[in-house]
Amino acid sequence: MFLIFVPSLLLSGCFRRSPLGTAERYVESLQQFNYAKSYSLLSTQDRADRSLHQFLTEIPLAPDVSPIWFRPILHVMHFELGDEHRNPDGVTAYVPVRITTLDLVLWERTLEANAGSDGSPSQLAQRSLATGAYPTITYVDKIFLVKDYHHWRIMAGFAARDRVLDRHRQAMRNFYEGRLDDATAQLQSMIAELEQLPGTGNPGVAVRLRAELAEAGKVRSEMPVATSYGGAKLKLNGVAMRMAEERVPAIFGEITNAGGRAIDELSLAVTWYQGRGKNLKAVQREEHSIVITPIEFTDFSRRAIPFLPGEKRQFGFILSAPPEVQQNATPYVTVDSLAFTQIPAPLPKLNEAEAPHSGDKPVRAATSPAASAAPSSAPSLVAARPEPGPLPDDHHH
Repeated sequence: MFLIFVPSLLLSGCFRRSPLGTAERYVESLQQFNYAKSYSLLSTQDRADRSLHQFLTEIPLAPDVSPIWFRPILHVMHFELGDEHRNPDGVTAYVPVRITTLDLVLWERTLEANAGSDGSPSQLAQRSLATGAYPTITYVDKIFLVKDYHHWRIMAGFAARDRVLDRHRQAMRNFYEGRLDDATAQLQSMIAELEQLPGTGNPGVAVRLRAELAEAGKVRSEMPVATSYGGAKLKLNGVAMRMAEERVPAIFGEITNAGGRAIDELSLAVTWYQGRGKNLKAVQREEHSIVITPIEFTDFSRRAIPFLPGEKRQFGFILSAPPEVQQNATPYVTVDSLAFTQIPAPLPKLNEAEAPHSGDKPVRAATSPAASAAPSSAPSLVAARPEPGPLPDDHHH
């Protein structure tokens, strides 16, 4: 049974001293933006682990967003408290809470898709919050409580949750770089641990990680199709090796998505070859991500627009092969791997999604979406072909 939370509810003294009463007061103070009161309801251990200032950056049950969006999003969140459950030990309890909030990832991508003609994503975000036009997600979380000096207090479990989430950054890096098995294993491990940890908000964090796990599963299931698509539908043009602003060798070029699928992640491979004809052999290989569309909410700090059907993007990246390889071998650029877009957000019109590209600074792998770089007007020193073949006799580097 869930009770719709009403901030003005009058509570008896007995009720307020119960686990449900403490949970009610925590949610009430949270929705009234009385963060100091919410903090005062934490257990002694949690307040020892986190100062009030630190608490403001990771409030249990509150949205995990930047300060500019925190209050507007918290304002539209809806909480329904269930019946309290006291554990046999007599000193711990939990209260289930059904939360309805913004589907942040879908919201951000939808606003990015509409931003070309209607304004910036942040402007559209403010408008959507004011009008209630945004996608939502509903899930069941838990408020854990502990009897602390004869009073029921909120148990946040900050330290234990931090130890779990410290691995999240590496899991996402593995996902974006195509190491899906590693990302899947890490996410599964984190979810299992969060489900066992008695910390307020942990089940909600697990819901978010399950969405990322499902995304990884969808990407993996389409890998055979993606491999075929990369060879047939992605076209490399104007590929050239020249010096980057850092005065180190780099690859620049342009890639076209000639198919009908939007792409969230795309990596190119540079394979270095020595010899000719039958003696041709690969001596070095490196991979570079040139499209990384975030599957996490970024607070509109990055473009959450995939590589669209029909779109052309310029790219650039610094080569990582040792100097002796670069001096004695010839590089060939091919499509290495890609991941189709799985988030069901609308796609922008192509002319609205394209942003101007300028400068010669290449992107470093796994840090940001495709690089802004104009291809050189000099003759290409790099062959772009689906499969490596014998070098022509007149090829020099």
